[in-house]
Amino acid sequence: MQTFRTRVGWGCLGLVLFLSSGLNLAQAAFRAGAVIGQVSTQGSAHAVAVTADQRHLLVGVAQEGLLIMDLRSAEQPVLISKLSALQQVESIVVRGKLAFIANGAGGLAIVDLSQPSALKLLGKLDTSSYAFDLVLTPDGRTAFVADNSNGVVVIDVSQPSKPRQLAVIPTSAASAGVALSANGQTLYIADQADGIQQVDVRRPQAPVHQGHFNPAGHPQRLVVSKDGRWLFSANNEGGLSVHALQNSATIPSTQLPMRNAFAVTLSQDGQTALVADLFNGLVVVDVSRPLEPHIQQSIQTRPAVQGVAVSADQKMAYLAHTQTGLTLIRFR
Repeated sequence: MQTFRTRVGWGCLGLVLFLSSGLNLAQAAFRAGAVIGQVSTQGSAHAVAVTADQRHLLVGVAQEGLLIMDLRSAEQPVLISKLSALQQVESIVVRGKLAFIANGAGGLAIVDLSQPSALKLLGKLDTSSYAFDLVLTPDGRTAFVADNSNGVVVIDVSQPSKPRQLAVIPTSAASAGVALSANGQTLYIADQADGIQQVDVRRPQAPVHQGHFNPAGHPQRLVVSKDGRWLFSANNEGGLSVHALQNSATIPSTQLPMRNAFAVTLSQDGQTALVADLFNGLVVVDVSRPLEPHIQQSIQTRPAVQGVAVSADQKMAYLAHTQTGLTLIRFR
């Protein structure tokens, strides 16, 4: 790796130290997390997401549907309404006033959030297997749905009421998660037993396989950093792996062992990864140096955690549990 040196004046050095201090404070906040409450659900909760305006929480609950909760009191979410038609919600992506749902055997569902008290199913597209996860292109016109044994289904969602299949990307194992590069041109697929697949999707209707990563364990869910430089993967029986995304023959990577890493999300400042460890709760990982991750805190919760979302102010985390519903964690 090529390194560069430069000269900085005392004023610039002071600014650097100030910014570094700010980042350290942000990281320190995630060391002081504690469970502050539970919200019971009728069925098992598999997915959770905060709306774009940070005012509502979406929770996918098996046999109950898509729940929407008021977050005016972030520590005491209040149920407003539910959409019972969606009973196998596995993943939720919010884009403006729309929620895009990986709805298990029901495939893709698109929900209008403009009236929280009356959620409306705008459109849906059944897939041939089981939809576990999805990701949207930056322009919001195309969705990639991880459809288990069917691979990844590419769907035109430019008309939310009429989603249309464009292509299917076959995989060699079973697709559990998907993530896109910052420019939306490269798709990463968590292919479980066969690692992470990398696919060129500049032409969504004609994707081209480019190669794959081989982390230890079975990749489940993925996320790309906002700057597009790093891919984070939650690998069941393997832990959290971090992969540098760069154009070179050798792609640096590292892995932080955990028992059953299932899902991962990044804090708003990109300095912290929050990992849902299926049977050990929430693991807070400092990724300010991505290739040198270290655990800041492990917060024990009831099993089994499958989804995690964090508020924009980095003070709250919400965990979806298959056995207990929703767990609330507060950071100081």
